[in-house]
Amino acid sequence: MGDGIASLPTISPESAKMLEILHVIQTRILEELGKSIGEGAIVLGQLLGYDDKAERLAVLDAGLAVRGVEFARELKGLTNEALEGFEAVQQQQQDGGSGGVDPELVKSVEEMDERIQLFIDKLEQHFQ
Repeated sequence: MGDGIASLPTISPESAKMLEILHVIQTRILEELGKSIGEGAIVLGQLLGYDDKAERLAVLDAGLAVRGVEFARELKGLTNEALEGFEAVQQQQQDGGSGGVDPELVKSVEEMDERIQLFIDKLEQHFQ
């Protein structure tokens, strides 16, 4: 991910800081994912623990870069399923049911869903 920056003949202080941030993010996502996690649901749950959108999406991007397109497709399926579930709950609420879905949760999942789709689209265009 930071290979382009690291290969520059001279690295400005800003580039060095960016490279350092990228390494921290990569390390953090590896810690988040663990060595043997095969379930995207755990990862999505951890990502939802980040209050800051930029940080959450940066960790997601790093995770996608590390785990690849198959993992991205797994996460995409899970975010689609979650969004459909949210929609069903909202429909039940409109029909007189109780409960509801936190709008911030829906927004966070939508943002991750869009970012995952961008990652998949980008890779598929690259290999066409």
